[in-house]
Amino acid sequence: MTPERHAELVEWLSSPDNPPVRYLTARDLVEPTPSNTALGDLRSQILDWEPLRLVLNSQRDDGSFPFAQKTPTAQPTFTALDLMHRCGLDVTDEPVAVMVEYLSEHHLGKGALSYTSGGSGILPCYIGVVVTSLIGMGAFETELVQSSIQWLIDHQRFDHKDTLAGGPEPWPYQAPVNYGCWDSVSCYHGVAGAFRALAAIPREQRTPAVAERLEQALEYLRIHRLYKRSALDKPLVRHLTQFFLVGDYRSDLLDMLQGVADADPALASEDWVRSAYDDMAGLTDDGKVTLVKNYGRRLIDPIPFEPIGAPSRFLTYQWLTIQHAFDTALVAA
Repeated sequence: MTPERHAELVEWLSSPDNPPVRYLTARDLVEPTPSNTALGDLRSQILDWEPLRLVLNSQRDDGSFPFAQKTPTAQPTFTALDLMHRCGLDVTDEPVAVMVEYLSEHHLGKGALSYTSGGSGILPCYIGVVVTSLIGMGAFETELVQSSIQWLIDHQRFDHKDTLAGGPEPWPYQAPVNYGCWDSVSCYHGVAGAFRALAAIPREQRTPAVAERLEQALEYLRIHRLYKRSALDKPLVRHLTQFFLVGDYRSDLLDMLQGVADADPALASEDWVRSAYDDMAGLTDDGKVTLVKNYGRRLIDPIPFEPIGAPSRFLTYQWLTIQHAFDTALVAA
């Protein structure tokens, strides 16, 4: 991408029509970075953005979001959490703070984050996706995040046929078996979520156990060239190249490249990462990422942030930050 095109995209991302992306762009992509006062002024406008208000208006006093299912579930709350993370909110914001408190009180009873209230709702894909957002919102030190990371260390598998890796501790609940999380080839959704969560941990706070699991996850992803079938040049699942703001338990190619950038941006020098990066670039429209679909309809339908089928400021911002991380690491090398 030329410097001129990059500047055009940054200007597009800085539109007042989307205060969350305007703030995030100013914080992470504008050079020189605006003053703290200017950033604070931009950030103060996020909670008043009407699409976000449409989501937050349904938040209950206890921090949760309503569910329509017969069995109580945190899925709508998880979706709201992901959307708040997209908007740059963190644990200093009241909607996030009360939501973290709610999840800690009602969805942590069996030792890790559960999308129900029990052990059968503890699945690596959900844990990974939600914990990634929680770490991004400053909740790393909470019991909610710490216990869930420990669960991934103890139990999550990164197996691929004869390549065996991951936590050796048995898990007494049948849900991972029923969903095929830990078959002879570990379910990609669980590996992807776990990888993203471990990669989101700041490098200086990664324990030896975290570093070991992260490397095991990367080895699994090397076999799959990040997102492809091991023996075919095609995505493992269709949604990997159908980009979304909310994926429920899913991750897409943009999320996986974000995970690589978080884990170690110097990995951009390796062929399997460069190939996936080039594939992602080829899926953009002159640098803009199109919003193809959304999940999370149990919270609100449609997700009101941006229209399906149009270029997404949220996703394009994410793509530019990934490029910046990789480019910086390659220059430093």
